[in-house]
Amino acid sequence: MGGSSSKKLREAIKQMNETLKNDLQEVRKRFETLKQENETWENDLQKFPERFETLKQKNETVKNDLQKFPERFETLKQKNETVKNDLQKFPERFETLKQKNETLKNDLQAFRERFNFQAFLERFETLQQEKDKLIQDLRDVEEKINMLEVQVKFNAVGYVLEREWREILKATVEVTLRPDLAHRSLTVSKNRIITYTGEESAVWPSVRGSEGFTSGRHYWEVKVEEKGYWALGISTYLDEKIIPEKPEEGYWLLRRWKGNMYEAVSQSLVPLTLQHKLYKVGMILDYQKGELSFYNVYDGSTRYEIHTFTYKFTEVYPVFSPGSHDRGPLKITRFKSGDGNPNL
Repeated sequence: MGGSSSKKLREAIKQMNETLKNDLQEVRKRFETLKQENETWENDLQKFPERFETLKQKNETVKNDLQKFPERFETLKQKNETVKNDLQKFPERFETLKQKNETLKNDLQAFRERFNFQAFLERFETLQQEKDKLIQDLRDVEEKINMLEVQVKFNAVGYVLEREWREILKATVEVTLRPDLAHRSLTVSKNRIITYTGEESAVWPSVRGSEGFTSGRHYWEVKVEEKGYWALGISTYLDEKIIPEKPEEGYWLLRRWKGNMYEAVSQSLVPLTLQHKLYKVGMILDYQKGELSFYNVYDGSTRYEIHTFTYKFTEVYPVFSPGSHDRGPLKITRFKSGDGNPNL
């Protein structure tokens, strides 16, 4: 009987040893993973001073540019001071995070002796959150500086930040056209290119999109390039194929005429002063908000708002007119499926 009990006890102890051995191996694996992550973060932290100095130099350049336009850019100067104050806080925050990282590194080296894994993990996660917050704040300041550079360059107060632009591009739609919905003086190709043929005397011959909008958000783009006359926007009219010279209710348009004159057109005409010609125009309709906004899509990274109409819309349709003074085409941008990027 005694021999049997002793055998069972030895087997139980052996099983416990195996369990502890497996647990220790798992802890060691987690330790090595955390050690590698910490080394990666330490390398990232070493790059912060260089990024900070670059941003500081860019900010000084913007400040110098702003000083050349004291009256015209007073608002931008105030924004620049805000960015400067934000930048001044970064060295202190960086040093604090660097010290915390050194403390964590020391804890990591003593980990095998202390074996207080839970406390270490909590501190590790806290540091990770602080590091992520610092990185995001640095990106925000970097984007603000880029925004100021564009505002100085284009005299544009409606510059759209990258993250805001990504949200707009999520609403891209493929506007389709039908030749039977176009004025007889226009040709409409399968590639959604609209051209004036010169066979009629209508000043603003037009074509509308095949589908109307009664809800949601919808974004589309049109290349206007070197054309001196064009009109773009939305309309409530199903059958009208000529935009009136002085539209009344039911039109919300951006129009270029006489080569260099721009105006927002609805029940009233609002002249617009633009520093640069428009080559590509973006439009987003937010039906629930009752807003139609036009954007100068200058290039892949620079775009700013031109004008916004506010109205409680009924069903509306995209509408396009290449004018009747030249035969340059309007080209509706075709987007890749689902990603908001244009097909080239």
